[in-house]
Amino acid sequence: MSLILRQINEQKGRIDLRGITPQRLATLELPAIEQLRITADHQMVPLSSLFSVEGDPMDELIIIPGNNRVDYIGARMASGTITLSGDAGNHAGSGMLGGRLLVNGNGGDFTGSAMQGGEIIVQGNVGNATGAPSAGGLCGQNGGVIHVQGHAGDRAGECQRRGLLIIEGDAGDLAGYRMIAGTIYVGGRTAEHTGLGMRRGTILLNHRPDQLPVTLNHNGSLPLTMLTLVIRQLRHYLVGKTPEATFAHHVDRYVGDLACQGLGEIIVLT
Repeated sequence: MSLILRQINEQKGRIDLRGITPQRLATLELPAIEQLRITADHQMVPLSSLFSVEGDPMDELIIIPGNNRVDYIGARMASGTITLSGDAGNHAGSGMLGGRLLVNGNGGDFTGSAMQGGEIIVQGNVGNATGAPSAGGLCGQNGGVIHVQGHAGDRAGECQRRGLLIIEGDAGDLAGYRMIAGTIYVGGRTAEHTGLGMRRGTILLNHRPDQLPVTLNHNGSLPLTMLTLVIRQLRHYLVGKTPEATFAHHVDRYVGDLACQGLGEIIVLT
């Protein structure tokens, strides 16, 4: 049986669940878990004052929040699985090192911020700055996979260095802003300034954008065979949802951002 944390006390302020990870709880007995200190509305309180604790401590944790004001769920987790039955607050999966975070709802801002490994799957939409650095940071997503099955807000993939960011729906402004490496896929529409300031990396767009930054130059049409590995990885997550193009299909390639001597690429699949 999994360990279940169920919110029992409606908290008007925000709750910070940093440190509540499967690898930590698996070594503790239930009474010790209930006395773990968390932050609620800038005050330290025992976990049991806001959540009931049920089940057996193991490498699988189920969290049932009462609202979307529970922040830092799965932050810095290194192993195990967290399933969130509801909406996540901000910084879900921030700094993740490994493991799997499944959000059966929407995510807030900074989902997967600066994550280094593992897998985050959000079945709904996410806010701004998905995979981006935390405030004042310079390094965004540096590994792992973030899979958003809905829409994403602005600055998705900002300063991404490694890893894969999948957005099945639309993305807001500045997708891939200051991207350094890694791969971003957007299945829906993108807003303005996609790829602005990117130095390396690949952005795959399933729909042709209305406009790209003028410092991203068209580099011609190329066969899809150049993307064999990444397309296969996408098909693992997007079963039946990947572009219908065959590997003989040609795609448009844009290179830049030339304003910062960038060598990144935007691939328009259709």
